[in-house]
Amino acid sequence: MRKAEFLIPSQVMVEFTDEMANRDLEGTVSGTTDEDEIILEVEYEKDESEGVDELEEILEKLREGL
Repeated sequence: MRKAEFLIPSQVMVEFTDEMANRDLEGTVSGTTDEDEIILEVEYEKDESEGVDELEEILEKLREGL
C-alpha cells in the first residue's frame, strides 16, 4: 500500500474530493496546516498510481483558479 499526502485549500475541497471519488480513491483527513489547508492522506495500490498523479495535476489547476 502506498500513501500520498495532499494539502488542499478549503475553498476547493469539494471539487477535489469529487475528483477522488471519480477515480474510486479514498482519503483520510489528518489535520490542517497553519495556512488553513486540509491535509488529506490517500492510500492506494500501485495500479492506482495514474489516478493519484491525475489528482496532483487537478489540485495544481484548482490552486491556480484561486
